[in-house]
Amino acid sequence: MHVISTTNVNQALSEAMWWLHTAGVEEQSRNGPVLVAPGPVCTVYNRPTERVLFSALRDANPFFHFFEATWMLAGRNDVAFPALFNSKIGQYSDDGKTFWGAYGYRWRHTFGYDQLDVIVTELKKNPESRRCVLSMWNAYEEDPPVGKASDGDLRKAVTGGKDVPCNVGAFFDCRGGVLNMTVLNRSNDAVWGAYGANAVHFSLLQEYLATRIGVPVGKYYQFSNNLHVYKSLPNFEALVPSVDVVDYYEQGLVTPYPLMQTDDETWKRDLHRFLEDPCGDAAYADPFFHDVAAPMAASWFDRKAKKNDGRLAVEAIKATDWQRACEQWIRRREEAKNA
Repeated sequence: MHVISTTNVNQALSEAMWWLHTAGVEEQSRNGPVLVAPGPVCTVYNRPTERVLFSALRDANPFFHFFEATWMLAGRNDVAFPALFNSKIGQYSDDGKTFWGAYGYRWRHTFGYDQLDVIVTELKKNPESRRCVLSMWNAYEEDPPVGKASDGDLRKAVTGGKDVPCNVGAFFDCRGGVLNMTVLNRSNDAVWGAYGANAVHFSLLQEYLATRIGVPVGKYYQFSNNLHVYKSLPNFEALVPSVDVVDYYEQGLVTPYPLMQTDDETWKRDLHRFLEDPCGDAAYADPFFHDVAAPMAASWFDRKAKKNDGRLAVEAIKATDWQRACEQWIRRREEAKNA
């Protein structure tokens, strides 16, 4: 197993691309040729809250990553909300309305209870516990109650579906007085998944749980059983051997913003209110929604409505990492449009 021990996602992307370029093996997949790591890869994030990717070559959409992560924390599985920020995401829904493999829904609903609440309770009571396992893998198509599955149930994870989870589970522990997290991934696209969406989704989950437990965020281990990059990627030749490290965290130019500064019930009320009306005039109790989520939503919808290019609202984002990423993402599109 290859280990990539790094500070944050910006360093991790560069090192992983170098490893795939150096040691990767070309294979065929249902989506065409891929370059695959020769064995499992474990990426260790020593500062996982430094989750925003700044590489212009990768050109990650910070709006989509951010809002999909908040949608997950709310435990939702609807297509409608994430489709506001990614019009193509509906193609991964079997019925056009919901996602069968939605992580957040599985965290909070699929198995008959809120797994996040149980993890918080257990680690508050028993910080030495090794039983805090978060499950995202469910083989049954219809999600039958535990013990009620019939012989006729189709095992969708094997027979196929548009949205089978790639991240199948996670472990949490409080060793060293911090919340550490290990995420298990069966098949990890390095560009779109591991060092794009996953780094945001799971580090926000880790911070959410750590805040509720009352401990600092520790390390985030991403175990990728099959780490790969598709050769059909438009900028494949440039990206794979790239050492394109743009790390504003390391330069001291940006810092993360706290996810939660209120109690959980207050924070969740704000979260659900925000997701129902991202551009509403709600008075939020937690600064995260007023200072980060709301201006990011305003920027996105201003741009979509062609009221302006969205950069006016970006100036109000008080999370300097998200602010810089959003501003640069908009600027690249304006420059391309005017070229």
